[in-house]
Amino acid sequence: MNRTILPLLAALAVRLSLLPSAAADSSAGAAGARPFQISLRADRLEFVRGEAVTVSGTIRNVSQSAFVVDDYGPYLANTVTVYLRNSATGRLLLPRDGAPRSAIPTLTLLPGETRPFSIALAESFDLPPQGLFQATVVVARGEEQVASSPVAFSIVDGIEFGAAWHARAAEPDRRLRYALLYWERDKHESLYLRVTDPAGGDRVLGFVSLGALVRVAEPTLRFLPDDVVEVVNQISRDRFARTRIDASGPELRILDRDDRWLNPEAVAEQVKTRMISDRLDRADAEKKEKEGGFFSRHKTRTTLPPADTSLAPKK
Repeated sequence: MNRTILPLLAALAVRLSLLPSAAADSSAGAAGARPFQISLRADRLEFVRGEAVTVSGTIRNVSQSAFVVDDYGPYLANTVTVYLRNSATGRLLLPRDGAPRSAIPTLTLLPGETRPFSIALAESFDLPPQGLFQATVVVARGEEQVASSPVAFSIVDGIEFGAAWHARAAEPDRRLRYALLYWERDKHESLYLRVTDPAGGDRVLGFVSLGALVRVAEPTLRFLPDDVVEVVNQISRDRFARTRIDASGPELRILDRDDRWLNPEAVAEQVKTRMISDRLDRADAEKKEKEGGFFSRHKTRTTLPPADTSLAPKK
């Protein structure tokens, strides 16, 4: 029996020695002996494909010496690195060619100093269009490394209303896809415009958030001169927003937004509903007054003011 167990125990001990140390998490109990304390969070639990995927946190220098990250000889071994893992496959994503050496290019932390940071993952990785991921930040001073706890987030494609194809003035032979889509966050739905290049692997060329959305009337998209895109979407029961976006450059830029426009159909429906409600209340009150009781002694009634049916912008 001993001849069988002892080799197994020896092999197990070798395997355990090869596993990464649990103390890599800077929140471990022995954090006081480590030079850095790192906190990390994903700025959203779900990112819509095309928007900036960012993680944020703080780094605290608890050592007795300054920590410097810079493109200068003595500090080249010091880095702040993001590791990104695909949760479905368990594999690490490789940084793209030409990715920055350090996710934070320059940093100086004196002893006892804490510094916040925000890292855009697209600067180092070609992010997949969808999936569940885990990010970890590792701070290295030479051979010494301290890792944060991993944080999870997902990238979703969003739900499309529809799309249109259009060529920019500077590239008349290159038709791009302009898609209106929405996603729910914090129990509220938001509208987005995403521009992709179907001929270039559906690469995202522009993305912008258009704010709150009410999905009663579908939003509309219209192309104006000078590569301006106009989107009209419902933001409440009787109110619409009109947003004009400059789509000529590498990034979509909102030129102006007017959310004071009324929907005449919704206003008319609101007036109709109030009139029916008022008529039913009056009939009910008259019936109870004949029968006696509360309404025979209290005849004062309160009615809602008529809705504003003006089609001009509401101030």
